[in-house]
Amino acid sequence: MGRKRQSRFDLPPRLYEHHSSYWYRPRYGKPINVGKDLSVAKLKWAELENPAQEKGSLDSLLDWYLAEVAPKKAARTYSDNKKEAVFLKAGLGHIPFRELRPHHVATYRDIRAKDAPVRANREKALLSHVYTKAIERGWVDVNPCAGVKRNTERKRERYIEDEEFWKVYNLAERSVQRMMILIYRTAQRPEDLLKCGPANIKKVRSGDKEVKVLRFTQGKTNATVDVRIEGDLAKLVDECLGGKIVHPYFVHTRQGKRYTYSGITSMFSRYVKASEVPDFGMYDLKGKAATDMYRSGVPIEQIQHLLAHTSVTTTERYIKARLPDLVEPNKVAMRANADIANIVGEKTA
Repeated sequence: MGRKRQSRFDLPPRLYEHHSSYWYRPRYGKPINVGKDLSVAKLKWAELENPAQEKGSLDSLLDWYLAEVAPKKAARTYSDNKKEAVFLKAGLGHIPFRELRPHHVATYRDIRAKDAPVRANREKALLSHVYTKAIERGWVDVNPCAGVKRNTERKRERYIEDEEFWKVYNLAERSVQRMMILIYRTAQRPEDLLKCGPANIKKVRSGDKEVKVLRFTQGKTNATVDVRIEGDLAKLVDECLGGKIVHPYFVHTRQGKRYTYSGITSMFSRYVKASEVPDFGMYDLKGKAATDMYRSGVPIEQIQHLLAHTSVTTTERYIKARLPDLVEPNKVAMRANADIANIVGEKTA
């Protein structure tokens, strides 16, 4: 339960005045500045509280979603949703959301596809979820995204060779090197690994032994995964715990603070460019980890658990997209050429 209002009892719930501006405080996420004029602020408040009761533009529905639904998602997803909403507002925001039709969505998809076909798919996915939530609240009856196909996406086929890994690794500073090892050895998302530190070290029973693991709660799926600490992981953990100061994160700045995702990827990109390795993104290390495990004979169900895929089919596609198309030739034995000549001769006699 939120705090009781201490002043300005004339304002509606979750609307407050601060430094000559009015702010809407949603149930989740950060406060939203709704302007300095009280009448305008109340209109904006009404749209955020219940967009169906006001002018009902898609703008207002998206604002409501970003204030009440999106903040409950993983931080990276929430950040992406805010960026995606900017483009949706620019292209469709003026349309009353009850009047949005599939042909509007299809036209938007086609226009965006000229510059960013993949981003257009993500924006359409966000729009579809916005309407799913609106349907749950009884504001609309149908989802205008239903039946509108996505732009065709090419699967990520890039496989990082070992020598390419080491070219970047040998140039990188230690924080980036640690990140590369963590991703490759655990096959976890970089965003989750940035939060990883000594607190993630746990002891669990494995048969009649007690073993140390790194325990992750994946931000995207909320699944918990225990990865045994051995080999390169054990060396990394020992290095982090053996310093004069034990920092709360394995990958940290010089001040011991946690890197942002954009910060660590920017650093990684600089070393990739310096190494002259083409088309190498940090997420490719996750794909390399899964593919190398598959090639070495690790059961695909175990890789599926590590990646937290809900379906083994997803894991198969994830891995095989990075494997070269190698198939066996036709090995059916043919009769000798002389035998064929004899058979033909017998038929013509």
